[in-house]
Amino acid sequence: MNSNNLGNFSGKITDKKIAPSRGASYLNPEFVDCKGLESDWGIKRSLAYQLLADGKIRGVSLRRRGRSRGKKLFSVDSIRAFLREQMEVPK
Repeated sequence: MNSNNLGNFSGKITDKKIAPSRGASYLNPEFVDCKGLESDWGIKRSLAYQLLADGKIRGVSLRRRGRSRGKKLFSVDSIRAFLREQMEVPK
């Protein structure tokens, strides 16, 4: 007999990952990383860094002292402002 306390369960058990519950800040984040930028607005990493270099959007790099690598975060407000400006540009 099976000793895993499933009782008469006859369904298939899968190993699906369930996303953790996110708070209200997930609905309206202040900053996003490259993955969030791509999934939310379709802006890929290379374009994000070009827009950052051109001063079109704002970002911040988080890294430990003495390290050359870190985590780049982009300001959602600046991204929204940039996209609004693109809608106003005459073609």
